Amino acid sequence: MASPPAATSGLAAPSQPCEALTGLSLPGLPPSGTAAVTARQVAGSGCQVSISITDTSDPRGGQPGRIGIALTLPDRWNRKYMAEGGGVYCGPANFVTLAADRWLAAGYAISQDDCGHTGSTNMFTSPWVTNPSPPPALNWNRINDFGYLAHHQMATQSKFVIDQYYGAGARHSYWNGCSTGGRQGMSEAQNYPRDFDGILAGAPALNWNQFIVAQLWPQLVMKWNDDYLPTCKKDLVNTALKAHCRDQNGQIDGVFDPRNCDVLGVLHRLVGTATPCGTFSATDALVIQAIWQGPRRSGSQNDMLHGKPVWFGLEPGASMDGAGYSPATGPGGGLGLATTRQLADGRWTGAPFVPTADWFQNWLKQNPDWNYTDESYQQYWQDFATSGRQYDYALSAANPDLRAFKAAGGKLIMWHGLADQLIFTGDSINYYNRALAANGGIRNTESFFRYFLAPGVDHCGAPGPRSIAPTDPMQQVIDWVEHGAAPAVLNASGTINGKSVDRPLCPYPGPDAAYTGGDPNKAGSYTCSKRSQFTNPFLLNGQHG
Repeated sequence: MASPPAATSGLAAPSQPCEALTGLSLPGLPPSGTAAVTARQVAGSGCQVSISITDTSDPRGGQPGRIGIALTLPDRWNRKYMAEGGGVYCGPANFVTLAADRWLAAGYAISQDDCGHTGSTNMFTSPWVTNPSPPPALNWNRINDFGYLAHHQMATQSKFVIDQYYGAGARHSYWNGCSTGGRQGMSEAQNYPRDFDGILAGAPALNWNQFIVAQLWPQLVMKWNDDYLPTCKKDLVNTALKAHCRDQNGQIDGVFDPRNCDVLGVLHRLVGTATPCGTFSATDALVIQAIWQGPRRSGSQNDMLHGKPVWFGLEPGASMDGAGYSPATGPGGGLGLATTRQLADGRWTGAPFVPTADWFQNWLKQNPDWNYTDESYQQYWQDFATSGRQYDYALSAANPDLRAFKAAGGKLIMWHGLADQLIFTGDSINYYNRALAANGGIRNTESFFRYFLAPGVDHCGAPGPRSIAPTDPMQQVIDWVEHGAAPAVLNASGTINGKSVDRPLCPYPGPDAAYTGGDPNKAGSYTCSKRSQFTNPFLLNGQHG
C-alpha cells in the first residue's frame, strides 16, 4: 500500500491507513446499541468510512433503528468537519466525491446519514415507521432516529473517527442543511448545542408533525368546496401577482415580497376573468385565500376564512402545483400542496403531496388504504391534535431557547424563501419572533443567531432566473465562526430579464433592503434599515387581527 500523502499548505495527512479503521469500536452509542465500521480507500475521494448503528434504545419497542452514516475523509484535511443534512424522510447515506462536493474538495471531512432507516430508497415515503407484525405497530426507535438521534450520532461518531484517522480532532464542526436538513440543524442547536460550532438551516421543517398535517389543508379546502382548481386558474393568480407586485426598486419584474403587496386585492379583482379552463369564480378566490391563510378552525366546514388560526398557509406567489403529479412517487402523487390533475372525462381532482399522504397513512392511521377524500372537517382537527401530541417530542425543532448553543460559542444562520411551495415560511417567521423573546431581544439574539427572508425564492431555491437566492450562505456561517464576521446581510444573487443581479438580504425583523440609488442590479444600491418591522405570519398583507 502506498503511504499517505504528507501534509502541505497547512493541510493534515492521515496518521494511519484507511483500511485500519475497519472494525473500530465506537463510544457513546445508544443504550444497548451496536455498531459496525468498514473503511476503504477510493482514488479521487479519499477514505470512505461506512458506519452502521443498530438502535434498540426505546422501551416502547418495534423494529430496531438502523442508522447508516457515510463519512468521507480527504487525503488532505483542513482540520474541519461538515455534516450535510437530508431531505423529506431521508434517503440513503451517500459518500461524496471531490468532483461533486466543493467542501470535500476544500479539505473538509464530510458525512451524511440516512436518518435511521437503512435500506429505504424513496425519501418521499416512510414504510419503515410501521411494523407489519403484529399490525398496526409503530417502530419507536426509528421515529427517534429520524427525529433527533441519527444526526446526533452522526456528529459524535464522525468526529471520533476523524480523531482516530488523523490523530487530531476537528478544529471546527459545521452543519449544512435545508428543509429536513434545516430541521435537523435546528434540532442539533436545541438538543445538542456542542455538536456543531456553526449551523446553516435553510427552509427548516421546524414543526414537522404539525406542518405536515397543515400541508393537507389545500387539498381539503378544494374538496370541501367541490372546487379542484385547474392549473390555468392557479397560473392566472400567480401571473397576476407577478404583474402587480413591485420589486424592492419599485419595478415589476416578477420578484416580490408578498408582505408588501395587496395580494387579496389582486386575487379578488380576478373574479370574472375568462380563462382556457373556465371563468375564475368567487369560489376559486375563496379557495385560494383559504390556502394562503392556512388552517382556520371556525367550527364549520362552510367557513374556511374565519375562526382560530391553527397553522400557517402557502405564501402568495408560491407555486400551488409544485413539480406537478407523479403517481410513481407515492400515495397521492402530488409534488405540490395544491396539485390537481385532469381526469379522462375532463374533470379535475386533487393529488395530495406524497409525504403528507404518506404521513396520514403510516403515522396517523396505520392504514395503507386511507384516502384524503375520507377526511371530514371534524376528523381533520382530531388528526391535527393527535399528530402534535404523539410526535412532538421527537420531530419538533421549535424550542426557541438557544442560550446553551450561544454559551457553547455556536453561530447560526436560518433563511427561508418567501415563495416556498412546500414548507410554510410563516413557521420560521413565528419561530424567530419567539426566539427573539427567549434569547434576550434582538441585540442578544443577533450576536449568535440571524434570520433572513428571500423574496421570490422557492423551496431551498438557488440563484437563477427570477430567484435572487443566497449565494453562499454556508461560507458566511464559516466566516462568522472563524473570523467573527457576523453577517450584516446575507449575500444573494440571480438573474432578472437575463441580467445578473446581486442583492442584500437584510436580517429579520428588519424590512427588505431599500433601493437608495445607482444600478438596481448591484447590491451596493440597497440599504438595510435598523428599524424593526415584525410580521404576524397568520395574517396576509392588509388583514388585521
